[in-house]
Amino acid sequence: MPRKLTHAACAVTVTTALALGAAPAALAAERPDSAAAADTPLSATDTSELVRIADGYLNQRADTVTATGRNRKAPVVPQAAEASLRARLAQEFTTLAKQGRAYEKASGGYTRAEVKATPGAATRSGDTATLELTEDTRLLYPDVPKGAPEAEEYSLAHTLTFTRTAAGGWQLASDKPDLGTGDVTTYAAAPEEGRTEPDSQDKDTPAVRASLARPAEQSPKAAASYNYRKMVAYANKYWKHPNDDYRTYGNDCTNFISQAMYAGGWKPVGGSLLDRRNNKKWFYGPQPWTSYTWAGAENWYFFAQVHSKRTKPLRNIWALGTADVLQADWGPRPNNNIDHSMIVTALTRTERYLTYHTGNTHNRKLSNLLAKRPDAWYYAHRT
Repeated sequence: MPRKLTHAACAVTVTTALALGAAPAALAAERPDSAAAADTPLSATDTSELVRIADGYLNQRADTVTATGRNRKAPVVPQAAEASLRARLAQEFTTLAKQGRAYEKASGGYTRAEVKATPGAATRSGDTATLELTEDTRLLYPDVPKGAPEAEEYSLAHTLTFTRTAAGGWQLASDKPDLGTGDVTTYAAAPEEGRTEPDSQDKDTPAVRASLARPAEQSPKAAASYNYRKMVAYANKYWKHPNDDYRTYGNDCTNFISQAMYAGGWKPVGGSLLDRRNNKKWFYGPQPWTSYTWAGAENWYFFAQVHSKRTKPLRNIWALGTADVLQADWGPRPNNNIDHSMIVTALTRTERYLTYHTGNTHNRKLSNLLAKRPDAWYYAHRT
C-alpha cells in the first residue's frame, strides 16, 4: 500500500469544531440591532443561567452512551435550546445511544457519566451570548477488574452560543467542541482528516495495517532499552493538562506521543532547521526548530518504524502492550494518510486502554474505540 507524507496531521495549529446550530455570525446577522453591538462581559446572573443550561446539555449528551441513555425509548434533549438544534441533537443522541448499545456488547459499555463543567469567559453582543467552557467527563466502566482503570476520562473545550428569547431568557443555539483529529466517545461525527503535504522521500513506502480480529494468544511485551513505565507515567500525568515545557498544537496527539517517548528514553536525531522535513530526523526545539516527525502523525510513523526502526509493526491490534503506540487513518473512507496517534496506558488480559491528546482522553477501552470506528485503518507499533 503506497504511503504519502504529511506534515500536518495532529500538528496543525487550527482549532477544529463541530458546529451544532447557527454560527454566532449568522445569529447576529438575523438580528440587525444586535450585530452592531460590541461584545461586553455578561452579568453574573446571565452567566449563571448559561452555565446551568450548558451543564444540563452536557450531562444529557454524556448520558446517551451509558446504561441510562442506551435503554431509553427516545432521546432526552435540552428544552432550553433553539428548535432546530433540538431536532439535530435528537438525531445525534439517537445515534449515540445506538453506539452505547454497541459498547455494551463489545465491553460491557458504561454504567453512568460524571460531568463537570468549568466556565470561562462569557460575553454578550446584543441578543447573542457566548460562553467558553471546559467539560471534564468520566464514563464509568462496569465490573472493573482489580488494578484496571475504573473509568474513561476526557477533557474538552467548548464554545457555546445562546440567543435571547422573547420572554427574556436564554436558549442554547450552538456548541463548538474542540475535537480536531481525535475522537471523543460522546460525539458521533467522524474525526477531522489531517492535512497532507506530499514528499517523494517516503511516497511509495508500504505500511503494515493491523488486523482487528482477537487472537487466541496475546503477544508479550518485548524487552528493550526504553523505560516503558516512564512513558506511561508521563502520559498519565499530562493527558489532561499539557506539559508547559512544550508548545501545544491545535492537533496535539503526536506531539504528546513524542514527549512520552522522549521521557522513556528515545534520543533526538538531528536538530538543524534544514532537517525539519527529513523523516529520518526527530527532534524538538524552539519554533521553528522542530521536526515534522515530532508532531506530525504520518511523519512520526516513517521515523519510528521505517527509518529508525525504534518501533516494530504489530500485525494484530490486540498484541499492543503498555507504552505501545496505535495510529489511525479514520474512516469511513480512509485516505492513506495517518490522522491520529494514541498510547497504551493500561491493559488487562482482554483489554487495552488508550490515552491521547485532541480531544484529551485517558484510558479509553480499545474494544469501545473499535466498536465506534471499525472502518478506520489502524497501525500498531511495538515501542
